Amino acid sequence: MKSAIQLYFVLLLTFESAAGASTLEIALSNDDGWDAPGIQAMKTALEGAGHNVTLAGPLDEQSGSSAAGNFVSDLIITKQSPNEYSVATTGGTEGAEPATSALIAIGIAKEANGGVAPDLLVMGINTSANIGAATQFSGTVGGTIAAIANYLNGSLPAIAISTDEPCDTDHPPGGELAACEAANDEHFADVASFVADFIAHLETKPEFLANEPGLLPPGIALNINYPPVAPEDIQGVSVNVQGKLWVRRGTPLAIDFACFACSVIPIGATSPGGIRGAGFDPTPDVPGSDAASFNAGFITIVPIAADYTADKSILDGFEKVIKEFNDGAGGEDL
Repeated sequence: MKSAIQLYFVLLLTFESAAGASTLEIALSNDDGWDAPGIQAMKTALEGAGHNVTLAGPLDEQSGSSAAGNFVSDLIITKQSPNEYSVATTGGTEGAEPATSALIAIGIAKEANGGVAPDLLVMGINTSANIGAATQFSGTVGGTIAAIANYLNGSLPAIAISTDEPCDTDHPPGGELAACEAANDEHFADVASFVADFIAHLETKPEFLANEPGLLPPGIALNINYPPVAPEDIQGVSVNVQGKLWVRRGTPLAIDFACFACSVIPIGATSPGGIRGAGFDPTPDVPGSDAASFNAGFITIVPIAADYTADKSILDGFEKVIKEFNDGAGGEDL
């Protein structure tokens, strides 16, 4: 039985670009580096759909950066090829944060378009799924958060797209690395084609979006994850809530960080630390989670906002906590 929170779009996998679809100005970025296979596949698909694309990504991989930014005025931006730029920090040897690179992509596209902001930011294709608890650590998703924030270049719609690679290049079957990379490249092309078709569908202004001035409601981004399977094996497309677990290849993990000797070393001494291990996390996930649908073969879409406010039931509960605080000794001096 389908979860009540999942809305399945029967035609979503068989989109055809609308005859009246217009050329969009699209800023494109990522956290894997400006020349990563995923972002290059995405650029090819978007340009093939007739859009103008400005790509600006980190000089090198900056995964796991969340929405961190480089709030400086001396970034090193290099034009690598027509409409493609790398973004580095001061000194030019290390890539800028993904959110910063996204903002630079938006800024370059705006400059090239006579001061008019682009229609959309696309982040990805990322080379690892960003579902569940991994989402808030993702530089891919972090770039969309920067895009929808009013105070950074002005808010505009944004889409994050991620997938697991179907072939493990660290352990290619039969040691055939070239064949493994080719399989991944084909998969990236499939994912990119889906995103281009989905954007074309947004351009048709479906009923829910009919009165929106942009492709998405103001302040909203979409976190999309595509399973590591062939298009014919996709089970559908679902709208989900973000799961609460850290899920990798279908397994929820509990990761243990530690300093290995900090409690016993003297002041001024150092100790190694970091990830000590990872085990199975038995915690039940929330109903309708993106991780559950993703692992069942669905392309998942989670609408997100740059707002950390808890839901209304939590707000109401804390209203009671504060009332009790103010009515008691704790708040008598306030």
